[in-house]
Formats: sequence, structure tokens, C-alpha cells
Amino acid sequence: MRPGRVSPMTITRRALGTRIAGAAAALGFGNGVATSVAASPMPVMDPDLRDAALRGLALAGHRGDPVTAAADNAALARLAEADPEAGVLGRIYQMLDVRPAAYWPDNVPAAGTAELAILHAAIRANRPVAFGYTDLDGNQTTRTVLPLALVHPPQGVKLLAWCAERQDFRQFFVRSMEAPTPQPGDFSASRMALLEGLLSKYSGRA
Repeated sequence: MRPGRVSPMTITRRALGTRIAGAAAALGFGNGVATSVAASPMPVMDPDLRDAALRGLALAGHRGDPVTAAADNAALARLAEADPEAGVLGRIYQMLDVRPAAYWPDNVPAAGTAELAILHAAIRANRPVAFGYTDLDGNQTTRTVLPLALVHPPQGVKLLAWCAERQDFRQFFVRSMEAPTPQPGDFSASRMALLEGLLSKYSGRA
């Protein structure tokens, strides 16, 4: 199953509050670039270095060292003051990224390298992605999403995204995707509001 053409869509979930609603009003798909009340650009460190640092800091609470955990949480807080997006991502990683487990299931298929490369690039470029998806019950659907982050729980690599079909945030196992394909569009102006909405949705599920 391969995704078809993507028609314009708009994010409308009222529960995310006025920030996402404002961003949603201007967010579209196609050749245009989304515009909204985005914050002024700010200099940030190299994206790969920042992401690696955030994931390392996010795991501080699992190392059995409360002193290190307090120091790393303080570092995350200071980073958030200079780079609000990094602060939100750090909290998302604390909830949903790799956590030490007693064992890793032997029968969990690995996510494909090619699929991961496409998703990493789409997240970096703030581009929508379409793909076929088979859920845990074997149901097959076609999804178009705004990809926000990849996380790595013991069950397998997941994409966190806003789903057009469900009009809500969703988690997708990368191993269950078929032919992820970048689509026209740019949601960079709404990325921060989307990340805050994602954090709000999952903050009670840590």
C-alpha cells in the first residue's frame, strides 16, 4: 500500500489551546510556506550535537545518581531559557525516549535504516511525510503526518507526529511504515506550537 496524493489540510484540534489554533490557521500543505506568529529566529548549536546532548541529559534520572540527575535537569532548564525548542524536546525525550529495561525483546524487528534516514531528514526540514501503516492489530491505513521527533523505547523506534487523518498527535512504529515519502510543504513556523501540544498531550503519561 502506497500513499496517494496529499491534499491541503489544516490542524484544528481546539484542545491544544490558542497557540496551536493560531498556528493552525495558517498551516497548509502544497507549494506554499506556512506562516504564523512564529518567534524570532535564534542561533542554536549544531542540530546533531544539540540532539545528542538533549538525549543524554534526558536519561539522567535513570542512572541512579541523584546528584548528576539534579545537575542535568538544571542544565536542561538553563538550555530552555536560551533555546525554548530544546527545552520542550528535552522534556519529551525524558518521557518517551530510551529507558533502561530488564531485557530487550528478541523478536522485535528493527526499524529500517532507509526509513529512518527519510524521517530524520523530514524532521530537520519540517516537511510532511506520507506512508502506509500497519498497526498492532494488523489494520492497514495511509497516513500523512507532520513529523516532530523520533524516540527509542525498548519496544522499537517510534515517530511522534501530528496525524492529518486523526487530527491529533500519534506515535508510529517506524518498522510498521511502508514507503515513507516526503511531501510538499513547510510547517517550520508552527513547529514550536506543535511540540508544546505534543508535550501537553503526553506529559500525564510518563
